[in-house]
Amino acid sequence: MKERQNRKNTGMWICVGILFLLTLFMVKAEMRKGDEILLYSDFATHSTWAVGELPDPEYDKFYAYPLWHLAVRAVNASLPIGREWSAALVTALCLGLTAAVLYRYLSAQLEQKLSYGRICGLGCGLMVLTAVYVPWLNPQVYLGQSSPTIWHNPTNMAVKPLALLGFLLFLDLYRKREKPDVREMAGLSAVLLLSCFVKPSFVQGFLPAVVLFLFMELIRTRGRSFLFSLKMAAVFVPSGCYFLYQYLSVFGGGSERSIGIEPFAVMELDTAHPLCSMVQAVAFPLFVVCVLGIKRVWKDRELLFTVLFYLTALLEFILLIELNEPASGNFEWGLQLAMFALFVQTAVRFYQTEWNRRWIRTAGNLLLLCHIISGIYYYLGLIFWLPGQC
Repeated sequence: MKERQNRKNTGMWICVGILFLLTLFMVKAEMRKGDEILLYSDFATHSTWAVGELPDPEYDKFYAYPLWHLAVRAVNASLPIGREWSAALVTALCLGLTAAVLYRYLSAQLEQKLSYGRICGLGCGLMVLTAVYVPWLNPQVYLGQSSPTIWHNPTNMAVKPLALLGFLLFLDLYRKREKPDVREMAGLSAVLLLSCFVKPSFVQGFLPAVVLFLFMELIRTRGRSFLFSLKMAAVFVPSGCYFLYQYLSVFGGGSERSIGIEPFAVMELDTAHPLCSMVQAVAFPLFVVCVLGIKRVWKDRELLFTVLFYLTALLEFILLIELNEPASGNFEWGLQLAMFALFVQTAVRFYQTEWNRRWIRTAGNLLLLCHIISGIYYYLGLIFWLPGQC
């Protein structure tokens, strides 16, 4: 038993260490290039503002989600490592924490199916994968397709562990919906609020998905789930109120920023084949949903919620546009977090299932491998041969 626990812990620390080092090296490499335009990287802007060197009022919006910036400022003030290493260290710690949460969840779900070594490999793969790269459809690896893995935006990378934890806490509370744990509800509420202080993108996509899912549950259970829905509404009050404040501070009266509805307008800035790009982005999860079948997905309420989370965030990205800054793609951040949750949950279901047909396991493994190889190519390319991409 002790040896098994040691193997489990070793796998987790390997996963954490790999993601920590990958992130540390990538962020420092981006900062080393000097001009953020080279990689469309947001690290230079965010980190400079964090240490108080950027007076431009355009970046006052960062006051609404300052947690990453405050952490960088604290590290920069406490350690003699400079702004660049401070930003890299804080971000690497966030991605390392994401890897730890992910590994714990994967091991709890799959330790009867996979060895801890394979779980470690799966965890690392899920943390680096991206859309399947098809250069003759789109020369860009990330732009146009989006991705559950990004390397250029510090706040979306920093909110990732909270997004994963919040997603998993909600699933756990749903399992215990007849008698949900009050402490766990308070924990979810705190995680959601904290995530808004890092970046509001998670709540932006997650809250509408939860509302839709709970409404469907009310219909399915003929109102018996009303009490659980009411409790979940209370859980979202703090983060919902603060998210509303964030929205009004950026898009409220007197602001030059505004939102419009133009289907596919943002996607078509970067891809001539938006539908193909959407399939490239989630080829493995789409395959898993198809081979499981609609009836099984409908009965698997946790997987159904995950799909709804993805579809809600995708619909926001497809429909909404910032009229004064159409190329910013700021509604894509929530989609990236939803895609990550979708890959995690479909991977769990894929490896939990005993497939009667061998071709399904082979095809699924190959598709997931294509996503991972594309992610590795993307990572290496950003450092060595894709300076014009983000």
